[in-house]
Amino acid sequence: MKRLLLVISLMVSNCGDQEADRPWPTDLPENPEDAYHFDGESEPYYEAWYHKISLPDHNESFFFIYGLINPRQGTSYPQEVFLYCARGTSLEVAHRSFPLEDFRASRKHRDVQLGAGVRTTALRYAGKVDEGDHECSWDIDLDESRPWTGTMGWMTGAEGMETSWTVGNFTAAASGFVEFDGETFRFENSPAYCDHNWGSKFPREWYWIQANRFEGGVALAASGGTVMAGQQETEAHMVGLLRDGEMVTFRTMDFDLVTAQFDMGTWSVASERSLSRITIEAYCDPATLIYMPVPTEEGMKPYAYESLFGTMDVTLEERASENDPWETTFQGTSDYAGVELGK
Repeated sequence: MKRLLLVISLMVSNCGDQEADRPWPTDLPENPEDAYHFDGESEPYYEAWYHKISLPDHNESFFFIYGLINPRQGTSYPQEVFLYCARGTSLEVAHRSFPLEDFRASRKHRDVQLGAGVRTTALRYAGKVDEGDHECSWDIDLDESRPWTGTMGWMTGAEGMETSWTVGNFTAAASGFVEFDGETFRFENSPAYCDHNWGSKFPREWYWIQANRFEGGVALAASGGTVMAGQQETEAHMVGLLRDGEMVTFRTMDFDLVTAQFDMGTWSVASERSLSRITIEAYCDPATLIYMPVPTEEGMKPYAYESLFGTMDVTLEERASENDPWETTFQGTSDYAGVELGK
């Protein structure tokens, strides 16, 4: 009987490893904006690929971040290849570091490898954290890639911009498993989202809000703040609403007026142009905010607050001409929203 129990135990413990041994997708969609950007010289420098998964059937959410800081050889800045896994209900964050020489990344599409079995692509991501106080492993397939191409318009990767942001997958159906501290969550067709930041450092202050649990497959992502462009500070704001397969965007780089107010637990974003306008109200219980590390000149340091249990209300109004009355063309609420601020 003891031998039988031992065999069963080994089968269960190796389940995640067996799934990680599956063949990886080879027909990845080409998307250089979501690929690796380091030019070999810039410092300080960071790059990170973020993933969020909502599991309503388990009343749980997770995020995963794959990234690195200061890969230039001979740099005087701290170097690290890092992996983070955070659990939304408990606010627990698991972290693991890798040797810089283990890092591999494509310049054609999202395909980043930190070490054996730790990889993210546009259609699947997997990893394992077994350092520190928590253990986490995951293997997640995405049904397809829905990028927001040109998320920041002409500002994406512009010379002198301290940070760039692109949405690699606006919304996807995710299937797979997450195991956190011995508790396993299996799921099919759960809402997922992926994005990607790179540059010299994070802005002095910023916000990010995202939701994809609206009726009818609608999804929204928005971010903005005060960023350095060369020697000057400027405001940069991006709002994207995916509806019926089409993007509706409001962006300061397109000369749209976007206003944003955000504080612990509340986010308000609004924008209007001649034929369309949008209002977004997002909120969360401040007790659900995770204190997150972000890239700094001193390495990865806690500076941001993020909740995976926000609520978002969105109203989109449109009109055929400036002489016509406004008509509400979308109004909806999403739970399991991601909401973040740094300030």
